Amino acid sequence: MKIHSSIYTDQSFNKAHSATQTDSLNKHASFATQLNNLNKSEEYQQQSAVGLLTKSLPFSEQSKALYNIAKDKASERVDDTLSDRERSIETYKETMIEIMEMPIDVEILPSEINEALIFNNLGINYLEYKELKVRMEMLSLTDQDIDEDSALHRSDKEKLRNMTADLSAQLQLQINDLLAGKDKPDEENQQLNFSNQINTQFEDLGLNDLDKFDLRKRMV
Repeated sequence: MKIHSSIYTDQSFNKAHSATQTDSLNKHASFATQLNNLNKSEEYQQQSAVGLLTKSLPFSEQSKALYNIAKDKASERVDDTLSDRERSIETYKETMIEIMEMPIDVEILPSEINEALIFNNLGINYLEYKELKVRMEMLSLTDQDIDEDSALHRSDKEKLRNMTADLSAQLQLQINDLLAGKDKPDEENQQLNFSNQINTQFEDLGLNDLDKFDLRKRMV
């Protein structure tokens, strides 16, 4: 009887586990279908945050405004006596820290209501999702400024773009976890990790090293 009971219990567990997996897959399939239908809709608005998953869209006005705030805060922490190149590098470092750490309050736009309802039906926090997307847009705006910065060497730009790409990848992982229903990491510790990580990467890439040419210019 005990052996028979054990087998029966195992079978019940396997059936329950299989049913849970099937339900999860069905939910995600439904989610993908609904998003696809929205993307095909004639009423689809380009500023929709969900569209950023698969489309290259113009930057939102909120992302631009927040990016300017992040740059201004970053600039306040940079030494004005540095050379142009050093000041640019330091400003981008502080801007990246601001982008990853600054509190962001996002709102659901009228064009995003349908997407937000889909997320809500699946138990996914749409505002958290949009916040992560806005931060990714801010990093893309940083890339644009880096590309246009004449004070930077080509090697500086490559290193800085590698950093923004790495940070964007980490934000995308957070988005994937959010869509998969995983618990959000402790926000305070996450921000501290970003700050330490960015500073460490700048040291590892040699971006904190004083440029000898700029140093000679300042000594003349």
